[in-house]
Amino acid sequence: MTVHDARRRLIAATASLPLTATRVSRWMGSGALALPLTAIAPSATAQSGAWPNRPVRLLVGSPAGSGTDLVARAVAARMGEPLGQPLVTENRMGAGGQIATEVISKATPDGYMLLALSSAHASQAATLKSLPYDPIDGLRWVSTVGVYPLIIATAADSPIRDLDDLIRRARQSPGSISYSTSGIGSALHLIGEWLGAATGTQLTHVPYPAGGGFGYTDLIAGRIQLMINIPGLIVPNIRAGKLRAIAVSSPKRYDVLPDVPTLSEIAPGLEIISWLGIVAPPATPPDIVTKINAAVRSAIAQPELQEQLRKAGVTPQANSPDEFRAVVAESIDLYRKIARSRGIELQ
Repeated sequence: MTVHDARRRLIAATASLPLTATRVSRWMGSGALALPLTAIAPSATAQSGAWPNRPVRLLVGSPAGSGTDLVARAVAARMGEPLGQPLVTENRMGAGGQIATEVISKATPDGYMLLALSSAHASQAATLKSLPYDPIDGLRWVSTVGVYPLIIATAADSPIRDLDDLIRRARQSPGSISYSTSGIGSALHLIGEWLGAATGTQLTHVPYPAGGGFGYTDLIAGRIQLMINIPGLIVPNIRAGKLRAIAVSSPKRYDVLPDVPTLSEIAPGLEIISWLGIVAPPATPPDIVTKINAAVRSAIAQPELQEQLRKAGVTPQANSPDEFRAVVAESIDLYRKIARSRGIELQ
C-alpha cells in the first residue's frame, strides 16, 4: 500500500474527528471573523465608564522568556495606548498554567486583572479529570491575539527525509519511531496520536515534561526520531541548520515554512491550530470586555507588532468574545475525541 492510500484508509477511530477540525480550520484560516474595530464600539455605563483609571495587570501562566510570555508582553505594550493605562505583565507559573487560570477565575471582575491564555487550556480541559474552574464558563472570553500551527521536525541529519518517508518507515517497523512532546495529554501528544491513527501507524510517545526543549538533546543525538512542538522553539533551530521540519498541523501551509506540507495533505481533516488570547474573570461587565477587545484589535493592527509576532511564529488574529468562546469549546471537543479514540486515560 502506498503512502497516499492513507487518504482512503483513515481508521474508524478518528472517523468523527474531521467535522470539528474543519470548523476550527475555517475559523483559523479565513480571517473572516477578524472584525473591524467599528464592529464592537464601546458602550458607556455608570458602572464602568471610568475604566480604566489605573494600570491593568496581565497574568501569564508560563515563565518569563517563554513563547507565551514574549507574545503577551509584546501585545500588552501596545494595548496601553488605546486603553489610556499601561498593562503590567506578571508571571504566575505552576501546574501548566492552571494556577494563573484559577487566579483569574476567582479575581474581582473589575477589568484590572486579565490573563494571557494559551491553547494548552483546551488540551488540559480534555485530558484532566478535574480542574479548579470550569474551562468554559469559568472565564470571560475577550479575544485571541494570534494563532500558530504545531510542527513535526527531525534532526537535520536524520534519515527521515519527509512525511512520506516517516510513514513508510513507521509501517515497516511499528513502534520504532518515537516522538517527544511536553507531556501526556498535551496538544503535542494528541496530534501525534491522531497522526498515528490517521495513517495506520504506531508511533511511540516520549514525554519530556520538564524544560522547554522537550527532548531536543535526545533528538539531536538520535535517541528519538521526531519532535512535535511550537514554531517559537522549532523554527530558530531550523534556521540554524539543526532541525528539519517535515509537516505542520495547520489547514494551510505555514507562511514561515511554505515548502513544508500540512498533515492534511496526507490525511484530510488532520488539522490542529493553537491559539493565544486574552481572558478576564467570568463576571466582567460586557462594556469593559468590549473595550479590552477593541484594545487588542488596535494593538495587533500595528505593523510593528504584526512583524514581531510573525517572527515568533504567531499569525496575528483577533475575534469577538463569542467567537473566541466557540473556538475554545470546539478545541476541547476535538481533543476529547482524539483522547477517547486513542484510549488516553484522564490524568
